[in-house]
Amino acid sequence: MAINQRRSSFSNPAINRVMNFEDSYGAVESCTYKGVFAKVGYFLVIMLLGVGAFFYMHSYFAGQGYTVSSVIAENYVIYSNEATIMVGAWIITLIAGLVAAFVPRTIPLTGTIYCAGMGYAVAITSYIYAAQYSGIVVEALVLTVLIIGVMAFLYTSGIVKVGEKFRMVVMTALIVSVLGGLIFAMLRWLAPNSTIVYSIMKVQNGPLGILFAVLGVLLAAALLLIDFETIAQAVTGGVNKKYEWYCSYSLMLSVILLYLKVLQLLARIQNNRS
Repeated sequence: MAINQRRSSFSNPAINRVMNFEDSYGAVESCTYKGVFAKVGYFLVIMLLGVGAFFYMHSYFAGQGYTVSSVIAENYVIYSNEATIMVGAWIITLIAGLVAAFVPRTIPLTGTIYCAGMGYAVAITSYIYAAQYSGIVVEALVLTVLIIGVMAFLYTSGIVKVGEKFRMVVMTALIVSVLGGLIFAMLRWLAPNSTIVYSIMKVQNGPLGILFAVLGVLLAAALLLIDFETIAQAVTGGVNKKYEWYCSYSLMLSVILLYLKVLQLLARIQNNRS
């Protein structure tokens, strides 16, 4: 592809945004699928290290006889130090995620911090779910992998096309979902015993809650399709190899979100069975 052609704007706004931070055209090497998925593997390893950190620390606290903060179920406890570490992990993860979003060139560092923090956070979240619902973590992992496979097939086969309208609808739904979650989190913090919080939680634990959880899974799956399209445009457009970091990081975000949404859906289904 000629240099002047590559200087034209891409249809993908994510690529154009990253180009505001990087000179994407003077590089000798361009973005490749192999490079993207190698970096996905890197972020996955970092996340697994975060998961391992939780189980190591949990075992250490148990062996040292640390104070139990809460008992979730028989043989499932959270130690006081773990609660503190979890809050710290969420804060560090949030900061790293915000920096990565606004300054994409920092993703090799901020993405690493984010994945490590999310590994710890996802591990403790999975631990809490596992204490309440037998076998739910394995089911969530299997379903997550299956959904990723289905989305990859739908995209590569051309059954689903990712255009500007698709992207706009999905991103709008994501923003609404995030804002809704933040508002509910604030309500639970400021007025945990209020009628509105009680009503929302009652809805979440009913059939309507399952519907919302299904929509959450569909939203995460749609984000995967957008990531696949972003990767394809980056590779075919001859974008700077540094952009592989952005592509792989974005894909990891969607995979983590998908797993958490599947976990939430399975929990609500089990709640309605009991």
